[in-house]
Amino acid sequence: MWTSVVILQLRKSITVKSAKQAFDLLSARWPVTDGKAYIAALEACEGVDDGHVSDESARESFLLALKEAEIPYSTDIER
Repeated sequence: MWTSVVILQLRKSITVKSAKQAFDLLSARWPVTDGKAYIAALEACEGVDDGHVSDESARESFLLALKEAEIPYSTDIER
């Protein structure tokens, strides 16, 4: 679980709390599937399950993919 959630501002707000949730979103509903940040985020989020990537690195990669796709978001500390 991420210590700071990411809240996407799409048609409705979507709160992403983990690399698994981010991977699922990237895999199923991402508007830019050929960008460098997108591919890096997919690999990073998948790497968390394998133990090769830290949660924080995956989160940072996910944020870069959001910027690349121009998806508005905010972050909040998970309580």
